Amino acid sequence: MMNQPLTVKTTPLHARHLALGARMGQFAGFDMPMWYEGIKAEHLAVRNAVGVFDLSHMGEVFITGREAFDLVQYLTCNDIRRIGDGQCQYTLFPTPEGGVVDDLIAYQIKPEEYMLVVNASNIDKDFQWILDHNKFECKVENRSDEYSLVAVQGPATDELLKNVGFSRIDQQEAFTFKRTKLKGHRIIVAGTGYTGERGFELIVPNESAEWLWDKVMEVGAELGAKPVGLGARDTLRLEMAYSLYGHELTDEISVLEANLGWTVRFGPDFIGREYLQHQAESGVQRTIAGIVVEKKYGAPRNGAPVKSENGDSAGLVTSGSFSPSLDCGIALVLVDPAYAEPETSLQVEIRNKLCPAEVTTLPFYSRS
Repeated sequence: MMNQPLTVKTTPLHARHLALGARMGQFAGFDMPMWYEGIKAEHLAVRNAVGVFDLSHMGEVFITGREAFDLVQYLTCNDIRRIGDGQCQYTLFPTPEGGVVDDLIAYQIKPEEYMLVVNASNIDKDFQWILDHNKFECKVENRSDEYSLVAVQGPATDELLKNVGFSRIDQQEAFTFKRTKLKGHRIIVAGTGYTGERGFELIVPNESAEWLWDKVMEVGAELGAKPVGLGARDTLRLEMAYSLYGHELTDEISVLEANLGWTVRFGPDFIGREYLQHQAESGVQRTIAGIVVEKKYGAPRNGAPVKSENGDSAGLVTSGSFSPSLDCGIALVLVDPAYAEPETSLQVEIRNKLCPAEVTTLPFYSRS
């Protein structure tokens, strides 16, 4: 029997990307724009002006009911008690062994209602994970196919969205959200992003996606707004040392090894608490650090070996690329803690040659 071809999904904005001449590619089962004008130009547009992203491939899972709070608290390692209605929180689903099922943002609509925005590649896995651990009185719904997400990121974001018609946008703080209506369209305006810049993620029903995209692009033209593909999204997040599932976050790399101890609270019980508590007390055997490489050597790539000055094995690259902002090669590396101190000299393999690298403080990029 012949294997049936896998169905590739598209977002409601697919036709817009084709009309803009985007270079398309498959990501997480979707045909997505990798770049339009080019990764460097799009990256710098976000750093210097404003960029617009189609992130409609992301997943939205809703948890509602009398014990919705208890389920979210049990599933995640951060403390949902730290936020209130209209706020959101970066957090993770740990495994019992401390690894990571996924990272996500939890939105508290009210204590009996939450929206979890999860990674596109993990939607089905995450949904099943939540169902498997739902020992509480609440309902879990995967509504990912109902929503689109348009991100607006960069220093000109507030001006752009104000001109679109969003009121008091400059007064909305990061990691807060509000539900509003604009020209009859229902919109969740969330002060979140993956670039390190001022920005918002706008979540709308699919039928409103083209209207929102067109309006943002039209108004943004005079501010230098560019459409931005997944290529620049990756270099932007890497400059900020933001973790990416499948790279810094896996079942085999614990939350603490991923250098995300700040997301862990050892209060009420949650999946993986006992393991992470023990690891916090005994110390990690490896950790995520950042290295920089001079431009002339090129950029480290994922999986490349990292060695000490003496040639001893130190770890490996989890994410690597050329940094358009810093004009050099940068990488996140999983190494023995002995090699993680800033200014430590290391070597990293680039194009089959060992090249000098230096550990730096994170994030790599800071506007200041």
